[in-house]
Amino acid sequence: MEGKITFVGAGPGAEDLITIRGKKALDEADVIIYAGSLVNEKLLDGNPCAQKWNSASLSFDEILSLMLDAYHEGKRVVRLHTGDPAMYGAVSEQYRELDRRGIPYDVVPGVSSVFAAAAALKTEFTMPGITQTAILTRASGRTPVPDAEELSKLAAHGTTLCLFLSVGDMEKVVSSLLAAGRSPETPAAVVYRAGWDNEKVVRGTISDIAQRVKEASVKRQAMIVIGEVLARNGEMSSLYNRNFSHGYRKRNAFHGTTAVFALTTAGACKAAEIAAGLDSRIILPEKLSPLVPQERVVIYPEGGLHEAFRKAWEQFDGLVMVMSSGIVVRMCAELCRHKSTDPAVVVTDEEGNHAVSLLSGHLGGANRLAQDVASITNGDAVVTTASDVRGIMAFDEMASRHALRVVNPEAIVKLSSAVLEGKRIDLVLPEKFYQRYYADSPQYSLVSLPGENPAVVLLKDGEIPGEYGIPVLYLKRRKFALGIGCRKNAALSDLEAVALQALEAEGADWDSIIAIATADLKLEEPGILQLAFRHSIPVTGYSAEELNRIEVPDPSPKAMTELGINSVSEAAAILASGGGKLAVRKIKGNGVTAALAEKVENEP
Repeated sequence: MEGKITFVGAGPGAEDLITIRGKKALDEADVIIYAGSLVNEKLLDGNPCAQKWNSASLSFDEILSLMLDAYHEGKRVVRLHTGDPAMYGAVSEQYRELDRRGIPYDVVPGVSSVFAAAAALKTEFTMPGITQTAILTRASGRTPVPDAEELSKLAAHGTTLCLFLSVGDMEKVVSSLLAAGRSPETPAAVVYRAGWDNEKVVRGTISDIAQRVKEASVKRQAMIVIGEVLARNGEMSSLYNRNFSHGYRKRNAFHGTTAVFALTTAGACKAAEIAAGLDSRIILPEKLSPLVPQERVVIYPEGGLHEAFRKAWEQFDGLVMVMSSGIVVRMCAELCRHKSTDPAVVVTDEEGNHAVSLLSGHLGGANRLAQDVASITNGDAVVTTASDVRGIMAFDEMASRHALRVVNPEAIVKLSSAVLEGKRIDLVLPEKFYQRYYADSPQYSLVSLPGENPAVVLLKDGEIPGEYGIPVLYLKRRKFALGIGCRKNAALSDLEAVALQALEAEGADWDSIIAIATADLKLEEPGILQLAFRHSIPVTGYSAEELNRIEVPDPSPKAMTELGINSVSEAAAILASGGGKLAVRKIKGNGVTAALAEKVENEP
């Protein structure tokens, strides 16, 4: 019987900085060969029955012999290396010998001391405006480095430098840095035994770090970090820039709830990736559910795809199908009613190479959903609607992006045809929409009343213009109630920031809000009153009894404990909307919550 060999990164020191997978392998091992004083021996306490070997006094041949003998005896062997085996781990020769003998083995990564040092310094090695590169290296010593990798040459790049195994000759390190042209005032730090109980941090500059290290009696087992990042004076990352889009925060992103379907193992893994980016549910056959996060998954029994799809059709605003388009087309054919009510449907392959907008491209938002999926998978969005192919903003797409309701969707075809035929179009729209989408084209004119040209009209206050004898598309603002919950004396800036997040999530603006709703006991909050006054919106409050009668997707245990209220923002929004559907679920930020519910509309 053959055993198993696993190389495990022990992490930088503390016994709780090993990975879960590494700890499991360690606890199940029959034989543990560990790297002497470099590994925290407390890690071995969890497996008192294992045979343990300290490799500090063993030769390479002896270590290899121990592994091979135990393997052939059917034992589970763990070769425990400090930090991560990939950095100065001396593992390549061990891998090579096992490969030569045809012996299989696994490798479990660990937390490198370089990253433990960053944690101790509370810094990052790459910062916008300073450097986007970190060089992990060592100074030459008893073990030489290639000529092209001499420290003075690498330091000349001006990037963050992280030096292993070099603290024993700090004077030489400093000389190399200065020879490379680094300023003597460049921040420098040394972290001794990062992650251990006796961790020590020494800070300074290139000019004085050697003396400071000497005074701290640091001679080995330390990481040197050099660079301006230590001052933490970099620019704000684009990750937090509201105007910067990326795979998980898109401009003009799809609005609404989504579900992702898959039928195969590879499809389920891709569905989990997509669902994380869209913050959506994952709907799978029961046998595939272990492959995805359980908090997201909805399962159905074998053979239950069609019924699960039918339920999701009614429940979600968008459906992403990781499967053959033929399967999806046949299921959609049984359920399609009208473009104004059908959900967005996007189909993608198991690799995420193509995200195809299949149904409800504009009003349903499938074109935007396809773009969102493609940005997550780094694939291509496949959009075939004529206006998009020509780079024209379709009116129903604009409506969907900005929380506008198409009153007479039957006119969409006539107006779209007029646009594609190059006819002049009169627009009665807010100027911001005109400037954003249509001002650059001579085909469109912004007017106060439509003339002889086909017109797109934004209805205001429910007023419907008379008949003009020309194709007219009527758009109307969707109306929402804004539910707000907050800590005591929450600042206006915090309230407005979270409210704006909720509005932007649905493409709405302050003109779309009919009421700000909260709990009765919050009606005198200065920040809420200031928010309402600033935007000329009435405030309404509800009792705990009224709020607790409303079922919400995101109840608040904290609010129940402190106020006896199950939900403030979501429940208040639903009540103020007249029992409407939640358009934006609870968003949190700095002690404030906000949610949007759409006002129930009975009129056309």
